Amino acid sequence: MTHHYRPSTADLVGTVTEFLREIGPKLDSGDRYQALVCGHILAMVERELRGEPLADQDEAALVTAIRAGERDADWDATFTAILDRTIARVAITKPDHLAPEHRPA
Repeated sequence: MTHHYRPSTADLVGTVTEFLREIGPKLDSGDRYQALVCGHILAMVERELRGEPLADQDEAALVTAIRAGERDADWDATFTAILDRTIARVAITKPDHLAPEHRPA
């Protein structure tokens, strides 16, 4: 049985992103802008696919616990959880906006 390489979804998205970067300069201004926007969105999707999944239910549970006062005794852990979640989201959308110590390796 012959096994063929099957690229991951993140690899496919990365290939399309690179293609858009290559053709962007050759397009007129309106299409170039659209290619830039699409490339930016695809880069976010690729980073999300390559990273750890963000569980929305965990965030909802944290919000509920904070509102109910269940986290009042442990603000350090609560702050850390919120900071980690924020860093993870910014790492997907705008990783260059993170402080160097929080940027993905």
